[in-house]
Amino acid sequence: MQVSQTDFMNFLRCPKSLWLLKLKPEVYPHGEFSDYAKKIAAEGYEVEGFVKDLIASRPDATAFSFQSAFQADRGLYARADFTRDNGNGTINLYEVKSSTSVKTGGQHNQIKDVAFQKIAAEEAGARVARVFIVHLNRDYVRDGEIDPEQLLVFADVTQDVSEIEATARSEIDSMLELLGRHEIDETSCDCLNLSKGNHCDCFDYFNPDIPKPSIYSLPRISKSKLQRFVAEERFDLDVIGLDEVTDRQAPVLRAAQSRSPVIDHAEIAAFYSRAEYPIYFLDYETYSSAIPLVDGARPQAPIPFQYSLHIKRKPDDIELEHVEYLAELPAMPLALIEHMERHIGGVGSVVSWHAAFENTQNRSMAGLYPEKAAFLSNLIDRTLDLEDLFKEGYVDIAFGGSTSIKKILPVLAPDLTYEGMDVASGTDAMESWARFISMKDGVEKDELSEAMLEYCRLDTYAMVRIFEEMERL
Repeated sequence: MQVSQTDFMNFLRCPKSLWLLKLKPEVYPHGEFSDYAKKIAAEGYEVEGFVKDLIASRPDATAFSFQSAFQADRGLYARADFTRDNGNGTINLYEVKSSTSVKTGGQHNQIKDVAFQKIAAEEAGARVARVFIVHLNRDYVRDGEIDPEQLLVFADVTQDVSEIEATARSEIDSMLELLGRHEIDETSCDCLNLSKGNHCDCFDYFNPDIPKPSIYSLPRISKSKLQRFVAEERFDLDVIGLDEVTDRQAPVLRAAQSRSPVIDHAEIAAFYSRAEYPIYFLDYETYSSAIPLVDGARPQAPIPFQYSLHIKRKPDDIELEHVEYLAELPAMPLALIEHMERHIGGVGSVVSWHAAFENTQNRSMAGLYPEKAAFLSNLIDRTLDLEDLFKEGYVDIAFGGSTSIKKILPVLAPDLTYEGMDVASGTDAMESWARFISMKDGVEKDELSEAMLEYCRLDTYAMVRIFEEMERL
């Protein structure tokens, strides 16, 4: 059985999930390759193109080989992005990443990734002298043609790999031993001890009896507390005591146990006491790319390219004003800022959802354009985060322990939905804009433009509806 570095990384996340993929692929819950994953993969190839350009300019260019494959006798298979023949019987391994640093934690441990490559290469007969991760320079600012020498960082991680190599070899042995079994216990998996966001794709397959809602609906549950509940086989929220959860988790638990929303009218009233009319409901869409699109941009730094604004002048207004902007060419966001300046007045609250995102963009744009800093700083000072209401003010277990607008909207405004939209998420918007700015004028481009505008428009109108629904309380 051939086992790749991708398989190894999947094993580290959930061993049984890999076993199911390899031994029972017919029941493995294969999901669609997400648009974001496709974007990351495409960016990796794009970065590799600049690596090739840089290598070609070096006097030792002939020593390098791209896409070198290694197949070990016991099935380990690795394909290095490129290698260097050192002329003394050894090689250097290079892995290209579209990140702006070497990642060492969580599900994206790049050191473990290249450790597998080194082990596979050595088992296939190669002698590896040094290991490098080639990543993007976060401080690089595009100015004219891309400069690969400045864009790329060759990080020597040989010592880092050496420090975890013994552990990686032991994990590889465990992986191969598991994959050698024809049967395993399929009644649970190790993801039981992980928070919901870290569950494997096969969680429901291995753990079909976990109730919904469950302890995994508790927000920000600590690892130790989760492990204790699992060890005691207490998955149902009905058997969890209020004295066992945090203040943030308590409203979710009470909502689950009472089968009704938990409403803190004082919390809601405090939020609305800060709201000042006119109210501007604001949402940005941003685009980030490994290779900066335009002069002034940095690798993977988000560039706002679109915004939607619903304006409610007075509390009893039925008719709303709507303003929207969509950049039709790749550009830094100066025109977007100036468009907002014409439509957002100097007084009144600015309402966003997960406002830290919008305010991060405002700070970034203020840094890019000091002459606009006063306007953007004023927006930050006036911003209210509508998401905050759903942390303690209004908690319904129907939200699944989440404060995402896409979990809350179907409950509070079920007539509004993102389902069936051609652009239905921030990732969709990012991918759509990348296509949009390269399309020729015509019907197809007009349709894509409208789909993007419709999505962003719904984001801000959804905030209006939720704001009004909560205001009634």
